[in-house]
Amino acid sequence: MKFQKIFIIFVIVLLCSRTIKSISVDESNCMSILANQLGITYLSYTNSSGQIQYCIYSPNIVCDSKESITGLTLSQSYFSSNIITSNLFICFPNLNSLYLNEAILSDDILYTLPSTIKSLHLDSCTGVTNVTQKLPPYDYLEIDTFSSDTFIFNISWVQNIKEFYFYNVDFPYTLNTTFVTDFENIENFTRLEYIAFSTNVIPDLTGFSCGVDMLLGLAFQTSSFDKLLTFGGVEEMMIWYYSRPIDIPTQLLQLSGMQNLQINLNFKVPTRQYDFSNLTSLLILQLMDKSTNYNNLGRNGLPVSKLPPNLSEFYYAGTLKKSPSMEIFKDIKVVDFSDCQMDDTLKEAYQPTKYSINNLYFQSNTLYGTIPESYCNFISDFSVNTLSGEIPNCFTCFFNDTESDVKNKFANNKFSNYATPGPCTSMKPNLLVNGTTLILYGESLGFNGKLIKTNATGTTTFIMVQPNSYFTLNLKTTNIYAKGARSLILTWTVGSEIRKFTLPIVKQAPVPANVTYGGIITNQVEINGEFFSYNITDVSVLVGGIDCLVSSTTFNQIKCTLTKGIDQTIVLPSEFIFADIIVGGNKTSVYIRLQEISYTNNKKCNPELCTSNSYCNLNDGNCYPYLECASNCTINNAVCNHGNGLCECKNNCSNAGLCNVSDGSCSCNSGRLFNDCSGIQCPGTPVCSNRGNCNTSNGKCICESIIWVGNACQDTQHYVNAITPSNENGGKVLLFGWFGSTHLNLSVIIGSQECNITTINETVIECDIGSGKGIVSTYVYQNSMEWSSQTMYKYLSIQLKCPNDCTSNLNGKCDTIKGVCICNGNFTGIDCGSYPISNPSDGSGGSKTNTTVDDNTGSGSINNGNVDYQVSITSLLEIGFDGSIIKQYNLTELWGKPDNSSNMNPNVHTFTQRIENNCTITSTIEEVSNNKEFSFAGINFTVTGGSLKLSVQILNYPYGSTLNTLQIRMKSSALNYSTSKCGTSQEDQKVSIDSNGFTNENDNLNYLTITKNNRKLYGRFLSKMLSDGRSTFTTSNVISTTDNDVTVALNLPHCDSCLLDPDFSILLNSDVKDNEETCDNDNGNHDDTTKVSKTTIIAICVSVGGAAIIGAAGYLIYRKKIVEVLPSTIPNSKLKKLNSK
Repeated sequence: MKFQKIFIIFVIVLLCSRTIKSISVDESNCMSILANQLGITYLSYTNSSGQIQYCIYSPNIVCDSKESITGLTLSQSYFSSNIITSNLFICFPNLNSLYLNEAILSDDILYTLPSTIKSLHLDSCTGVTNVTQKLPPYDYLEIDTFSSDTFIFNISWVQNIKEFYFYNVDFPYTLNTTFVTDFENIENFTRLEYIAFSTNVIPDLTGFSCGVDMLLGLAFQTSSFDKLLTFGGVEEMMIWYYSRPIDIPTQLLQLSGMQNLQINLNFKVPTRQYDFSNLTSLLILQLMDKSTNYNNLGRNGLPVSKLPPNLSEFYYAGTLKKSPSMEIFKDIKVVDFSDCQMDDTLKEAYQPTKYSINNLYFQSNTLYGTIPESYCNFISDFSVNTLSGEIPNCFTCFFNDTESDVKNKFANNKFSNYATPGPCTSMKPNLLVNGTTLILYGESLGFNGKLIKTNATGTTTFIMVQPNSYFTLNLKTTNIYAKGARSLILTWTVGSEIRKFTLPIVKQAPVPANVTYGGIITNQVEINGEFFSYNITDVSVLVGGIDCLVSSTTFNQIKCTLTKGIDQTIVLPSEFIFADIIVGGNKTSVYIRLQEISYTNNKKCNPELCTSNSYCNLNDGNCYPYLECASNCTINNAVCNHGNGLCECKNNCSNAGLCNVSDGSCSCNSGRLFNDCSGIQCPGTPVCSNRGNCNTSNGKCICESIIWVGNACQDTQHYVNAITPSNENGGKVLLFGWFGSTHLNLSVIIGSQECNITTINETVIECDIGSGKGIVSTYVYQNSMEWSSQTMYKYLSIQLKCPNDCTSNLNGKCDTIKGVCICNGNFTGIDCGSYPISNPSDGSGGSKTNTTVDDNTGSGSINNGNVDYQVSITSLLEIGFDGSIIKQYNLTELWGKPDNSSNMNPNVHTFTQRIENNCTITSTIEEVSNNKEFSFAGINFTVTGGSLKLSVQILNYPYGSTLNTLQIRMKSSALNYSTSKCGTSQEDQKVSIDSNGFTNENDNLNYLTITKNNRKLYGRFLSKMLSDGRSTFTTSNVISTTDNDVTVALNLPHCDSCLLDPDFSILLNSDVKDNEETCDNDNGNHDDTTKVSKTTIIAICVSVGGAAIIGAAGYLIYRKKIVEVLPSTIPNSKLKKLNSK
């Protein structure tokens, strides 16, 4: 391959060359001898005159202007075994550069080459494998060797070399060398400028100021890290270590003189944040993760707390799942996080301390979400990610700036406006003259000063100081004041679009030419003139003392809307309304006429007639005096009418009081508040009963909690969130919730009986009830208000029922004390209606049950054979007292991805999502690999191996009423697979859903089953939950079913902390054994070698007396009849013997 490349280059040079050059006869003879020794023929070319040419036609030869050879790049032929000695190069008087590849060298060649050779590179050569003595003064020496020798390398040997490189040819490039600093033999510390080497011990570099590229060997001694403290004179360094995971050496973080540092390590997962702030001279920092999976350094985010104070460039290579905080990078010129597998949203960017051009690289990651506006003032590359939403207008404004290549920096994402960016609306330029510099500042100004032109004379090229926000123009070469100009026109040419802005270059108050009031219907004001601003934050307008909210502004026009109608303050029409226009701190005031309908004031005054004590009335073009009011009207938030010298009360006392024109104070009517009588007093003594806030705009109380009701928040709205019931014989009942401190006409009705109240406080009612049975209604009545529930109270059964009566006496029997089935033989399941799934790893055969949790969707699945059941939480509903749906939240695929980095159990996955600000929903899914005992809400239960156990917690849900409750909905689905199994009929592959277990009659649980291909999924829903930490009865019901799935509703009381605990397991239907195999031949034609399952063999053996061959349908029917007794009557050893026959 090397020779092919050399030949190609040679041909190119040959074709491109027009000048024929030749070397001296002596050098030509030397080249002939050298080529013969190397066994190569490609170095020369014979022209048509028979002359041998070297200099022009060979890319391997460099000649000087006198046609003497100065450089050679040579490889020895594989067919040559000649030893290359230094004598072969003596006859090249001007040779100064030599590269030898795969050559067989004499062992003394390093020391005996002509002194003219200053640059020597030995690549993959033999004969020279190490250095044994002081080397000649080469400017450049690189040795890439295959050596595996163990030897000591003295630094004194390279003290006279400028640049020295010594590595293994093959990865990981380490040599079994130990570099030692023999100070007694070192005379020159300044000649060595750069050293690159592999070592097992870090050498002492006291006194050296060279650059260092250091590869730590396979036998590296970590104790020598202390020698890094001797690198005080080293300004540039690369350190490499592949062998085993380590932390960044703390000694490395103390080298205050270092300017360029690249750390390439097999990193440990960091246990702390690295502080680089002591590296006060560092300009460039590169962190390269060389761990096995490139995911140790950034596994828990970027482990950097502080950066060097003068750092200019930062590069990161490796996996970094979480995007870092950008605060520590705000003053770094180059920040590169490209190709880091970053799977997160972008954090906000922090603006630089000083104006600068900073570059941020995020390309080739999996970033999602939107781009914050804070990135507008950076040159950033976001290409090849999954970012979405709209690209900020500050970028799309310049998509057609092909020189800056703005658009391509957003390519290959999911932006909604990438192809059609829309108009540019965010440009806000401003000008400031600062001595001999014109400063252009603002927003969305672009990334290229060449786009900006002015109508000034001279050189008008702007220089970008900070992208999009700060540019400068040298006024020494530009005249912006030609012909007495007071403003400057700037144009941006972006593609074919020209954007023009007029900007002031002198300090000038705004000059209004006309003011239009749109009338009391719109309350809109339009001001035309000049010396306004494009920056809306610099502009404010007052009309008659009322704020006018600015909606748009340019150099020539301002549009705004009055925050309160003029007609609420002043009787219209009015001839002398004062209008103040303030731009950048400079104010201009004028008189205008206002009337109820639209009217334009457009009569300019003679500026010479308006003295300092008078103002122009744009309605008639006359100047009027500026009359002061007798008192300070502003003390009462009033406005002085300088046309008549009288105070005008704020908002005309809101038409709910009388105005005193002498001081602008209001005398408010009864029940009205504030100095302008705009407030309305709320009811209650004290106001709102001290249980809410008064909305003075309408005089209504806003109660601080839904437990307080009434127009003055005076009444308690009680509720029950948990009940401890009696058993069927009756007895003590505890109702928990909120009942307040007032209990007028209190009564508790359970079913049709009144519960005799014994004690009550704000949170607990205790009462005695008579005998009863099942689920009955509950009513709590007090203070003329009623709370009720139809499902929260269930008498505790004296004898507990079991699910499905344990299927049959053959399957199991019921423990009426605990309410659980005790299964016979191999039967299992909640109702003993199934067989356990066998595990191939224990030798029992069959398909293994696998559980998986999807971190992207928050759903779990259980798979066995060709059946896959999926379980997910789909929605949360707020339910009204009448059963109506108040609110509904879709929870599907909105779960936050779990952070399992600190989770000690990898089988537990925790997902969260937030709704309505402070409400948090947490879903925890545990993959149960082996049978495991659990206890929840006073119920002890076992979850079989291969199951999923869920916990759902809802915290701080913001109910609309204390009468409202919650409902969680879950979906269980049977997914289809195309591959059928031997011994399965079309009927078996249908999905069967049985919800007869949803009776709510069991004290412990409800359950459902979904069956497909004889695999039965059990969903167990406990009849107890924790409501604000207390166990209480809860119901569940089936909402809907389809051919493949069922949706279940779990009904919750009114709780602030709600905790549920369902689980799901997959078992075999009780009429089959789990031993099916995938059919080998779809057409059913099996030969004698076809693999047959154990069940098939059993069926054939049992039926052999009747028929030698059994059809598939007949076999299935017969198998169903006999399989119930096979598992318990035929031992495993017998099955193995049958299989072997």
